[in-house]
Amino acid sequence: MLSELLNKATEENIVKYCRIVESFPALRSDGILSYLRENNYFTAPSSFKCHGGWIGGNFDHSVKVTELLLEYTEKEGLKWEREESPYIIGLFHDMCKCDQRGFKLKNGEAKVISLHPADTRHGDRSVELIEDHIIKLTEEEKLCIFYHMGVYGGDEDYQIRMAQMMEENSNIGYVQKADTVAAKMGI
Repeated sequence: MLSELLNKATEENIVKYCRIVESFPALRSDGILSYLRENNYFTAPSSFKCHGGWIGGNFDHSVKVTELLLEYTEKEGLKWEREESPYIIGLFHDMCKCDQRGFKLKNGEAKVISLHPADTRHGDRSVELIEDHIIKLTEEEKLCIFYHMGVYGGDEDYQIRMAQMMEENSNIGYVQKADTVAAKMGI
């Protein structure tokens, strides 16, 4: 039963993903889709309790972050190094969660479980996975993903560096805002 739910979510979310990135063929290549499918991108939960704690929750969260980034880009006139940056950042900022969380069937319900110990290098790990398996990132994309956790991420040094980076590139703050808004919506 669980495998059927996971397979159904994977197929449905692949269709959604391909629609979202249809203007960017490189993001929907067979190799990328295969990697995303094999690494639970379309089914992983986003968190245990706070938001996206369902099959495909991390994908749903990432789609919402992308939608918000596109909205901010239009309303605020944000400029990106490349057109697809809001898509890349929004869709992949939480890649590190895909192999850390999964599901177990308990009393007929899919319950979120930990697959591996949490990687404390959240932003770093996501950047590594994206660059190794999906696409080479621009410096701006790397910074936006690395600092997307905002006040919820990192130690004092991280916070100081993040503030400095935000002064140089305000898009980092918009990525944080999109991530926080989506999470507070429960997605």
